[in-house]
Amino acid sequence: MSTTLHDTETSALRRDAARAEADAARARADAEAMRTRRPLPRRRWPGLLAALLVGGAIGALLMSNHYDDRTLGQRLDAGLAAAGDQVRGGTAELRQDAREAARDGALATERATANAASAVGDARITTAVKAALATDPALSALRIDVTTEAGVVRLEGPAPDAAALERATTLAAAPDGVVRVDNRLVLGGAAR
Repeated sequence: MSTTLHDTETSALRRDAARAEADAARARADAEAMRTRRPLPRRRWPGLLAALLVGGAIGALLMSNHYDDRTLGQRLDAGLAAAGDQVRGGTAELRQDAREAARDGALATERATANAASAVGDARITTAVKAALATDPALSALRIDVTTEAGVVRLEGPAPDAAALERATTLAAAPDGVVRVDNRLVLGGAAR
């Protein structure tokens, strides 16, 4: 039994040694490949292109100076005057744009305020009409839907008789801000 154990350990050690030697050989091959690898060639065209552009700009400047009879001070003054005109035109345009933006903002705020006031007014009217209908003995047991839009009150649902229908119209028209009542109550309808 001891011989079998010894043989097993020996074979395991041999396998480990073989693996280590194979790893070392791979590492040597990788190192050799790294040493023999040539560096990438440098690209020269970006530098040449930049030099060509700078040379072209200098040549254009020299040619423009050759045909311009003004002195350097006169050319500088003309350039500054042109830049000043552009700045003045740009600031006038910016002022106009700012005025238009302020006007548009004011109109948007005014519309939003009017819409909010209308919505609050409509909600107030709806609440007042529902409260008035709830206090009426003939209408309080019925499910009457009340909606208000731009001051127009719409009533929908059942009405037990013509007198209750007329009473609902009168109650709905009572709150301040009601423009008109659209009574769509159905006679003889049962409570839902």
